[in-house]
Amino acid sequence: MTDNANTFSKLAAVRGDNPGPASRSFTENEKRLALRTAFIARFIVLREGRRSKAHRIIEEMAWTQDATAVEVANMFRQAFVVNGDKLRPVEKDIDKALKHARRSAEYFTDQYIGRASTTFRDALNDYHRSNALLFSEEDQDRPREGGWELEA
Repeated sequence: MTDNANTFSKLAAVRGDNPGPASRSFTENEKRLALRTAFIARFIVLREGRRSKAHRIIEEMAWTQDATAVEVANMFRQAFVVNGDKLRPVEKDIDKALKHARRSAEYFTDQYIGRASTTFRDALNDYHRSNALLFSEEDQDRPREGGWELEA
């Protein structure tokens, strides 16, 4: 048995269920919220160690409750265009975040629905709270900070 399969089996035994996609069905609205939230969370992580004036623009963004992950990604992209950033690394991060979101939202829909927000500030505060819960100040695995200025 591989390490991943072994970990998967242990997790299933601890949880008492299959840690795959949730058994309840979700509405299209819930799926959209989860995907958008997963995208934003991953985008924050991918851009955390980078600095750009476009981040200051993004930090002040808000969107409607019915905005999709792609619509929010386009808003973020436009901030980098306006700022004059090189788009190649930005596009790479946006693509990675969207791909990651499609995978993780399928498995963690409930959690992402509960964390959905309509402002980047709220999403960033959620990210900082999560890091505070997951890592100690001295933890070497703690994500580096500096790409985003807002504090929780």
